[in-house]
Amino acid sequence: MSLLLIWFVFTLGEKIILRLCPTEKETVELLSKVLNGNKLASEALAKVVHQDVTFTDPTLDSVEINIPQDILGIWVDPIDSTYQYIKGSADVKSNQGIFPSGLQCVTILIGVYDIQTGVPLMGVINQPFVSQDLHTLRWKGQCYWGLSYMETKIHSLQPSISKRNSSDTRSQLTTNTSSEAEFSHQFSAVISTSEKETIKAALSRVCGERVFPAAGAGYKSLCVVQGLVDIYIFSEDTTFKWDSCAPHAILRAMGGGMVDLKECLERNPETGPDLLQLVYHVENAGATGVDRWANRGGLIAYRSRKQLETFLSHLMQNLADTHT
Repeated sequence: MSLLLIWFVFTLGEKIILRLCPTEKETVELLSKVLNGNKLASEALAKVVHQDVTFTDPTLDSVEINIPQDILGIWVDPIDSTYQYIKGSADVKSNQGIFPSGLQCVTILIGVYDIQTGVPLMGVINQPFVSQDLHTLRWKGQCYWGLSYMETKIHSLQPSISKRNSSDTRSQLTTNTSSEAEFSHQFSAVISTSEKETIKAALSRVCGERVFPAAGAGYKSLCVVQGLVDIYIFSEDTTFKWDSCAPHAILRAMGGGMVDLKECLERNPETGPDLLQLVYHVENAGATGVDRWANRGGLIAYRSRKQLETFLSHLMQNLADTHT
């Protein structure tokens, strides 16, 4: 049994290594020290971590793939959108299926990447708070996954969703409209509530009213994965590799990706977005602490390369107009 090590440093100066013990009883005793003697909570947690979990999926069961384990690195975000988790709001209403805040914005992110190239290979997004039973008050969650390795590209979303996304993309790229504004307003985007005003102004011209603020980097990426929006765009450097690796891997499996926003805006028009994909194995030069792994140039998450190219051309034009 592998050991799960977590460091806890208490205000009194005591340091405890929390590990998964050989027996459930031993894990309960160790957890009790961390939880100040709360035996009921310790027993509940120990029972969960010691249970055998069987995960089956028809899509995965139909595929046989061998990936060398020695090339794999993992980024994990155990609770993305921590503030929303602590706040615990359960009564937030969605806007066209997108929650601006609340427990629905909380995600657990597990991303696997190639340590040699930095390319994301596998991703899992667990959304534990999707819907709540009003009688029992218990929550129902949903898990999404994607795998992109060599020629194998598979993901957990239903085929109908993928087909709808492809159809939407084609219609957005081929529909004849009477004006440039009408065409550009067919895009939709999810953004951070702290996004820069210049980006918001440009997006309002590109997307019209279809710009949705939401909490949580993982959740905003999930909105793109689900097809609720076309684009997730963020211009700041306050997301990190553990925020983006998992959704990036899923989007790659769907034919999309996640690129550096700053490099996209500064690139040669002849350069394709595939050259600008985020990677996960290289630290930021000159940075210290967690900033070593920040997505310094911001990011754009998308499902379609053609759609990204068209969106960028509109965004760049409107950013120029905004500055002017």
